[in-house]
Amino acid sequence: MNTSIRFKVSARTRVGFTLIELLVVIAIIALLIGILLPALGSARDTAKALLCKANMRSVGQATGVYALDFRGKFPPVLAGQFVIDPENGKRNMIWYDVNRIGRYLPQEDFRNLNANHAENQTMGGSVLACPNHPSGARSYTLNYWAASAAELGAPNFQTGTIPYLKPGTNPNNAATYNKGQAFDDTAFNSSETILYTEAWGLWTSELEDSYGDRSWFSNGSAGSEQLPGERFGGGDGIANWNIGNWRGGGNFPEAPEMSEGDGAQPKSYVPYYRHPNRKSNVFGLKGGANFAFVDGHVDSHTASELFDADTGRSSYEIYWSPSDQKVEDLVYGNDP
Repeated sequence: MNTSIRFKVSARTRVGFTLIELLVVIAIIALLIGILLPALGSARDTAKALLCKANMRSVGQATGVYALDFRGKFPPVLAGQFVIDPENGKRNMIWYDVNRIGRYLPQEDFRNLNANHAENQTMGGSVLACPNHPSGARSYTLNYWAASAAELGAPNFQTGTIPYLKPGTNPNNAATYNKGQAFDDTAFNSSETILYTEAWGLWTSELEDSYGDRSWFSNGSAGSEQLPGERFGGGDGIANWNIGNWRGGGNFPEAPEMSEGDGAQPKSYVPYYRHPNRKSNVFGLKGGANFAFVDGHVDSHTASELFDADTGRSSYEIYWSPSDQKVEDLVYGNDP
């Protein structure tokens, strides 16, 4: 008698992962994320730094074209109730006005001043903003010593006029007098002489956007006071920050980048926290910043490259004005 054994095999075989296999896969994914995230963050920061440089280059090139149109002179940084723009009767004539650099750059953020303000409307957004400047609409500022005119002289009562003075030539202003030398687009060492620096957003917009937020704008100039090395943060740094509304109050918020509490203030005209970007210790003298130079190029420098930590003197790696070393020699002596 023939016998046979039949095996019944299910046509629907279930295939799955065991718990251990799932845990191994999750561990591998977590490991890859841990490896890749820092690299992605670094790449993102590099991209933002490159965009910041490209933006500064555009602003510097536009200012170079302005100088070609105005016999080699860069824009003024004149402000005050007696400074009247002859083109529209508004107050102030500063590099960032719509009637100055606004002729050469696109306008994106117009909220700095309301349309009926007595002062000239200013430029913001687009290439004027660094991507690492939180809520920034204007992140760069003209070097004070590059301005074609920076202060008002004594009124001439015979002619009824007030003269415009070059930077550092007003004997009645001890803070700036002989603390530097004005220059134009023919400056000696143009590849090392600052035209624009990254700067703090000291002024908030008068107008809010549709979400109720405000943007922040840099000051009219940087580098007017103290000694060259102190402007970078050396020695005692910058003493006068009684400008702008960056600390908030009234109807205005505090600037997002002014996160240091208890009345702390920057020691340098230059915000070094942006490159690489950091969220804490934003006033610290570490990290780097981008600078646009008179010859049209843009380069980055770290705080440690720009001043001597022991003496406070400038390293003369780059210059605020052609007389930086002479100005410091009068104070420190001839030994850099």
